[in-house]
Amino acid sequence: MKRQAIMVIAASLLIPFSHAKESAEESCKSAAELYAEGDLDNALEDARWCVTLMEQQQQAQTNTFFKDEIGGYRGSELEQQNAMGMNVVTRQYRKGDKSINVTLNSGGGGTAMQAFSALAQFGMQAGAGQKVRIQKRTAMTSMENNNASVSVNLRSGGMLMFESSSASMDEVLAFAREFPIAEMDDSQG
Repeated sequence: MKRQAIMVIAASLLIPFSHAKESAEESCKSAAELYAEGDLDNALEDARWCVTLMEQQQQAQTNTFFKDEIGGYRGSELEQQNAMGMNVVTRQYRKGDKSINVTLNSGGGGTAMQAFSALAQFGMQAGAGQKVRIQKRTAMTSMENNNASVSVNLRSGGMLMFESSSASMDEVLAFAREFPIAEMDDSQG
């Protein structure tokens, strides 16, 4: 009898996970159904899983814009970090003895990402670099200690950085102009 009670309790603790679906659509529908039935605990669990799956899909979609080759530069392994609502995707591109690091800083929206974007825009205005337009986005170039840097302010609230200590500013700008910035940015909004 005690063993059966323990099994029932253990099974009830796993109920939220039994509703976890492999597709965001199914999890969202399940959350709505559970909510309509008044099962708030399980509805919340499925809703969280739905959001997690949608975020994973969005991240996978974003990663496709970090092409294996851009302007003759070959991409290395894609690196991703997620913390506190911020996503950082980095990939290094090499061509001969030159390399360009590309970093996307983005988030799930909200005030943290908006604050980050506002600070970045302020930095663009206050910086010693030159403002340029790349694919209808405002960017700022900077040359410091032989390091060329191009920062692109994305409409979706993120920041895309192109940096190199081995390529010239003209080469970094040419690379940035070939990167699918607008396409990636538009997919986020």
